[in-house]
Amino acid sequence: MGILFISHSTKNNDEAVKVRDWLRAKGWPDVFLDLDPDQGLAPGQHWQEELQRAGANCSAVLVLISPDWTASQWCQTEFLVAVQLHKRIIPVMVAPTPMAQIRSDLRDRYQIADITTPDKEPQGFGTLEIGLKRAGLDPTAFDWPPPGEPQRAVYRGLQALDVADAAIFFGRDVEITKGLDDLRRMRAGVPERILVILGASGAGKSSFLRAGLLARLARDDHNFLPLPVIRPERAAVTGAQGLTSALSQALGRPVSLNGGANALKDVFAELRAPVVDRLSRYAAASREVWNAKPPTIVIPIDQAEELFGSENLEREAFLDIVGGALTADDNVAVVVTIRTDSYEPFQRGWLPRAQSVFSLPPLATSAFKEVIEGPAKLAKPPLSIAPDLTSALLADLDKADALPLLAFTLERLQARSKTGSLTLLDYQTGLGGLGGAIRAAVDDALGPKADAQALARKLFIPALVQVDQEGVKRRVAKLADIPPATRALAARFVDQRLLVSDRRIIDGRSQESLEVAHEAILRQWPALESWIIEERDSLSTLDLVRVAAGEWKTHSARPKAKASNWLVHYGERLKDASTVLKRADFAPFVTADMTAYLAACHKAERATRNARLGLGAVALGALIVASALATQSQWKPQWDAWAQQKFEFDGQAKSAAALSRLKPGAAFQDCRPATDGKPSRLCPEMLVIPAGGFVMGSPESEAGRFNHEGPRHRVTIGRAFAVGKYDVTFDEWSACVSGGG
Repeated sequence: MGILFISHSTKNNDEAVKVRDWLRAKGWPDVFLDLDPDQGLAPGQHWQEELQRAGANCSAVLVLISPDWTASQWCQTEFLVAVQLHKRIIPVMVAPTPMAQIRSDLRDRYQIADITTPDKEPQGFGTLEIGLKRAGLDPTAFDWPPPGEPQRAVYRGLQALDVADAAIFFGRDVEITKGLDDLRRMRAGVPERILVILGASGAGKSSFLRAGLLARLARDDHNFLPLPVIRPERAAVTGAQGLTSALSQALGRPVSLNGGANALKDVFAELRAPVVDRLSRYAAASREVWNAKPPTIVIPIDQAEELFGSENLEREAFLDIVGGALTADDNVAVVVTIRTDSYEPFQRGWLPRAQSVFSLPPLATSAFKEVIEGPAKLAKPPLSIAPDLTSALLADLDKADALPLLAFTLERLQARSKTGSLTLLDYQTGLGGLGGAIRAAVDDALGPKADAQALARKLFIPALVQVDQEGVKRRVAKLADIPPATRALAARFVDQRLLVSDRRIIDGRSQESLEVAHEAILRQWPALESWIIEERDSLSTLDLVRVAAGEWKTHSARPKAKASNWLVHYGERLKDASTVLKRADFAPFVTADMTAYLAACHKAERATRNARLGLGAVALGALIVASALATQSQWKPQWDAWAQQKFEFDGQAKSAAALSRLKPGAAFQDCRPATDGKPSRLCPEMLVIPAGGFVMGSPESEAGRFNHEGPRHRVTIGRAFAVGKYDVTFDEWSACVSGGG
C-alpha cells in the first residue's frame, strides 16, 4: 500500500503520535510523520521537497485539525501543496476548533473525523477507518473470497484480474497511487480528459485498470462513478462488452444510444441522481446545503487497440458518441488501456482531445515476491509456498512475458496440488520451470494423437491469429468458422485455459466465439510461433485487404465520393492478395466486402492497362511522325524555331473562378495565346487532380520492399491541384526558364 502522510502542527505532536500508532495497529505500517525517527524527516530535509519527492508513493494526507494547525501558515501551505498534488485528503480534528476557523475548502469538501475527547475517539477513529477503507487504502479493505464466489481461485492464470480480485492484486501500489492522483486531477478540471495506460503486451494493463484503479474508484462514489469495463472487440457500441451493455449494467435496465451523445448525457444524469440525492440529504441533516461537484463519470475501455482493428465495424460510431459526451459534459473522464505499439492510431483518432499518458512499466523485480506469496495467504484454506520455490521463481523471472508466465505457472501449480503446498519439485519436474508451464498445458491439450499438431495449425491459423501493422495479435473468431475437424481439439485447449470460449456480438449478432487466452501464448509456444512466422506474409495480406475493403466501402458510400480513390491494391500486391484470399483455409475469413473490393481493384487495373495501351499507341504514332520530320531537312528550321519559342505563362489567362469550376480529370492550358490566337504549342496540358486521400507506403510483406517505404500511412490532399499530363523534357524546361516563365 502507499504511504500515509500526516500533516500537523508541532504543538500537536502527542496527538500525531497517537494517530500514527492507531494506524499501525490497524494494519497501515507506512506512515510518514516528520518527528518519527524511522520514517520521518531526517535533519536538514524540507517537508515540501520530501512530499514532492515522495508524491508517487503518498496515497493520502491526514490533516490533523486544531486551532494551532489553522493558525499555522506553514500547515496551510502544506495543505495547499497536497491539494495541488491532487492527493486524497482525510481530515481529523484532534483539538476542539470552531468551524468558522477552518478553511472553507477543507470544511465544505470533506467529512471530518473528531477525536478531540476520549468519549469521541471511538466514533472518530471509526469514521477515519471508514474513510481509509472507502479510499481502498486498507490492506484488508477488499473481501476475499468475493461475495458469492467462495471457490474463486487466488491465482487467475492468464485471465486479467477483475474488480472482484482487488484483494489479490499485489505489486502495483505506487502505480495505483499515481493513477488515482491523475484521475483526481482530471476531476479538478485539468484539460486532459483521457487517461491512456500504455504498456507492452504482458505488462498487466487490464489487471491494473480493473483490480487496481476501478476497484478503488467504486468505493469513492462521492467523487467517481465508474462504468463497467468496455472491451471493443468487434462491436464497440453493441457488443456483449460494448458501450450499450456497460450502460445497461450500470443502470440496471436496457439502454438505447440511438440519440448518440445526447442520449449518453441523459444516462449520465440518471446515474448521478441517486448519489446527488443521498449527499443532499446528508447535508440537510446537518442543516447545510450540498453544493459540491457531482461525481465524475469514468468510462473505462480495456484493450483499446481493438477499436482500430480491421474487423471493428463500430469504431466511428463509438468515437463520435463518447467524444460528443466529453464535449457536452466536462465532468466525464475516459480511462483506456492500450498496447504501446498500437497507441498512434488511438492518438490520431481522438485528437485534438488532450490525453494524459500513463506509462505502465514492467513489474519491478522487488514486487514479484509479493505477487507470489501475497495471494497464497488469502486462500481458504491458506496455501503454503516453499521458500525454495519462491527463490526459484524469482531466479527465472528474466524471461520475456515474465508476469503472464508466472501467473499461469502459479495457477497450474495450485491446480495440481493435492495438499495445499506448492513445492520446488512440482515446479521443476511437473512443469519444467517457468517457461515450461504453457508448453506442458499445450502437450496436455494435444494428447497422443499423431495428427494433433497438424490439426492445431488449422485451428490457430488464420482463425485465432492476426498480423497487422503493429505486429502479431490474438483474434476473436466465430466458432462457426473454425474447421469442424478441429473443434474437439479446441475444447481441450479451452479446458487447459489456453483458449477462451464465450458468446460475443460478431457481425451484428450473438455467436459462440473462441480467443487465445493471452498473447504470451503466441510467443511462448514454439510450434505456434513458427507457424506464425511461416504464414506472416499471408496473414498480413489478409488483414491489409480487410482494412482496405472497409475503407473503400465506408468512403464509397459518402456523397460525391470517388470509390477508385480508395483502391490501394494493384500490380504484384493485387496478385498476391488474390492468391491468398483464394486459399481454402482462408476462405471462411474472406467477407463479401473483401471479395467486392478485390473485384473493383481488378477492374480498375484493367481500365488503367487499357488506357496505357491507348496512350502508348498515340505516343508511338507521334514518335514515328516526329522521326520522319526530323529526318527531312526541309522541316528542320521550323522544328528549331518551335523549340526556341518563348514559353510565356500567364496566370491570368484563366481566372481563378474559371479554374475552380473545372471538374476532376479535366484538361486545360493556361498560357497567353500566340499570334494566331491559339495556345502556345509549348504550353503544358494540365489535368485537374481532386482533393482526397490515399494510403502511402508498402506493406512489410511486399517482396523487394525497402525500409524507407514504410510504415504505411494515409495521406490526405486537402485541396485540388493540377499537374502536367506529359513529362517535361530538359529542352522544354530550358525554353521555359529562358522565357522567364
